[in-house]
Amino acid sequence: MPKLFVSALLLLTFNLVIAQSDSSRVQSIGMSYFAEGGAYPGFTLNYERRLLANNKFQLLLAGKAGAYFHFQNHTGVFFMVQSGQRFRIHKQLYFEHFLGIGYLHSFLSGGDAYFVNTSGQAQKANNFGNPHFMPSISFGLSYDHLGKHPVMVFARPMLFWQIPFNQASLLQYGIELGAMFKLKMK
Repeated sequence: MPKLFVSALLLLTFNLVIAQSDSSRVQSIGMSYFAEGGAYPGFTLNYERRLLANNKFQLLLAGKAGAYFHFQNHTGVFFMVQSGQRFRIHKQLYFEHFLGIGYLHSFLSGGDAYFVNTSGQAQKANNFGNPHFMPSISFGLSYDHLGKHPVMVFARPMLFWQIPFNQASLLQYGIELGAMFKLKMK
């Protein structure tokens, strides 16, 4: 009798471990429209991996690469890693939020830039761009609209900082609208 009990317990434990690893192995890739300031167009390429998941909650690790084009001002290219959570609100509707850190490189795009050197003369600056630290916070809604199909759409407002900016920091916002496609895992 004890051998049967131990065998059943081991099978149950093994089954639970497999079920938990399957739900957390989901990976997704996607693309989105990214509007810096709500008006300046851009795009992002996204990656997500579920670290933990159940029917009501998902813990996520995400990566993002993108660019935006602020007409006659600057162009920004960025890379970011994020940690996030997704909570089921109703059926396939989720609330999600992410915290991220990243690298933003901005290039002037409105004409030549000049600076004043130490002797007081104006000189033309090179346009290799400027590096910035880019922490971010985003939140929004996602909808697994096709149920069993591997597509999820989302809308995420995002706040991000451009550090340094004129010897301080600049808080900016963006809006991200896109879709994520689940990758098949073997």
